[in-house]
Amino acid sequence: MERGKGRLWFHTASVGEFNTAKPLLKRLYKDHHITLTYFSPRAKRYLQSQEGKGYFHELYRLPLDLPPFVKSFEKRIKPSAILIMERELWPFLLLSTKAPKVWLNAYTKGGLLERLLSKRFSLILAREEKDAEKFRSYGISEVFACGNLKFVFEEPPPVEIKLETSKLLVAGSTHPGEEEVIKRVYERLLKELKEVKLLIAPRHISRATEVLRLFQNLGASLRSKEEEGWNVLVLDTLGELFSLYRYAKVSFVGGTLVPVGGHNLLEPAYFGKPVLYGPYTHKVGELRAFLEKIGLGFCVRDEKELYKTVLRLFTEEDTEKHTTLKEHGEKVLECYLFHLNAFLEKVL
Repeated sequence: MERGKGRLWFHTASVGEFNTAKPLLKRLYKDHHITLTYFSPRAKRYLQSQEGKGYFHELYRLPLDLPPFVKSFEKRIKPSAILIMERELWPFLLLSTKAPKVWLNAYTKGGLLERLLSKRFSLILAREEKDAEKFRSYGISEVFACGNLKFVFEEPPPVEIKLETSKLLVAGSTHPGEEEVIKRVYERLLKELKEVKLLIAPRHISRATEVLRLFQNLGASLRSKEEEGWNVLVLDTLGELFSLYRYAKVSFVGGTLVPVGGHNLLEPAYFGKPVLYGPYTHKVGELRAFLEKIGLGFCVRDEKELYKTVLRLFTEEDTEKHTTLKEHGEKVLECYLFHLNAFLEKVL
């Protein structure tokens, strides 16, 4: 083995769980040989695209959950420990393997099967204290509440824009029906505030030219061309929105004023920016609750509330909260690494 202290078998269900685990994987990669397995066939292509990026050394589909297959795979890769993300509680994976097991980002749903299988873990790192308490009630002692790994992000690469004011509203992942509302709100803001700018990112960049036409009379430019002195910048490039939220004074996340269900509410909060969203957040309810809990989330029911809230936040002296999601995420990640490294020191 070329690298590290031992082999780790790290299992995630699909793309979402893998992305949640990426900051943790990157830190573990430096000291351990990581064999990543996945369950969803649809995840294969994406995970293959992540090879060589410092997350894992080997990639395999999870073997069929029957004793001969699970035992054979374990014998083949010889892991020192098995790390399992979230609810991937495959009975024979847990019952037929010999290596000590760690349950990461764990949360409870209850039931007899959960009670029985959770006892197969040598260490459980839970999302919340209520989950940890439930696991302890099953008779498991090595349980710690570290927080939700979904709220841990990798630092996005820096990007630059031509901006001469701190008054920037960034509206990300917008849909038809929302851009028209944002335009009317922005027109009203121009009457109240000096040098206010708007950066708008349609959810599908194929619509960028359509959105540009909507804002053309307000001095709009495409990000790919970025003319001098723009008032409205329409994002038509991939992979930049997360980084560009750092320039916002206030942010709005789309798919929420129309019945889509919401998109990533956490990216603006990573930089400590207030995050506004409409009432349609059924796909991101957990993220919304978290942001409102830490004082960074604001639900606006309609155009009138959106205007009033943006104006209030623009005119407040300090809209950036002292605790950013970045700081929160660093604490969560350090908790996971502390307990995980202590455990691995014992078993490797």
